[in-house]
Amino acid sequence: MSTAPRRGLGRGLGALLGDAPVPTAPIQPQTPGAEVVRQVPVDRITPNPQQPRKTFDDAALDELAASIAEHGVLVPILVRERADGYELIAGERRWRASAKLQKATVPAVVRKSDERESLEVAIIENLQRENLNPLEEAAGIAQLIDSHDYTQEEVAKRLGKARPSISNALRMLALPEHIKAMIADGRLSAGHAKVILGAPEPMQGELAARVSAQGLSVRALERVIAQLNEPVVVPEFKPRAIDPNDAEFERRLRERFGTAVALKRASRGGAIEIKYGSEQDLLRIADLLLGEE
Repeated sequence: MSTAPRRGLGRGLGALLGDAPVPTAPIQPQTPGAEVVRQVPVDRITPNPQQPRKTFDDAALDELAASIAEHGVLVPILVRERADGYELIAGERRWRASAKLQKATVPAVVRKSDERESLEVAIIENLQRENLNPLEEAAGIAQLIDSHDYTQEEVAKRLGKARPSISNALRMLALPEHIKAMIADGRLSAGHAKVILGAPEPMQGELAARVSAQGLSVRALERVIAQLNEPVVVPEFKPRAIDPNDAEFERRLRERFGTAVALKRASRGGAIEIKYGSEQDLLRIADLLLGEE
């Protein structure tokens, strides 16, 4: 039974990623354009300056280096030739791990590629194979759109993703910097970010802090927001007969505290109810009550 080809892999990327074999024998004259794996000097390779991945986990690189030491580089990296050596198109983690091992060479496919194609393949390879953090992925998607004038629909097709996931990823780039920092270091997941984006902007920082402090799951965060969005049920107001002296006492208390005050009498004793609208309001009233103006 045949298998449908993967979508969204830039031209020739399937061979790089292992979807099709890369020839290692010399190119035959009757097969012009075929790509061959070469052993390229590690120290003559420079990273792609437009690589979307900005952080590389040292522990993960050590694991990859251990695997390469044991089995070798199973999937060649992709480079293009420059006047002073080679520039990476895809496979920076494999190259970095090989450098950690002080390998002299690394298997690579050398491709004739212009800036546009090099950027596109680098971004797509990272988005589909490497574990980018959500912000790096969003930045890569934005880079594809800006560099190639793609629509969100076109990018979704090239990456094999649903269009709403592209839209949600791009919306993360508009979050405040302190929330983006929490996403980048793993305190917030992409799922958390999606839910926070649906909350009113003034609430977003507080919600992010609660997730980090309390370890809320995405579902728990959704419940918190649902509760915050529940309409306030105002009980039916039933006017009560009030003693004129009580009414005057309430009025003076309202002026004193700058908020609603109610005197509630019972058969024995009673209570004075003072309303407050926020934590800051509560502190203001406490200062008045305690005489710490």
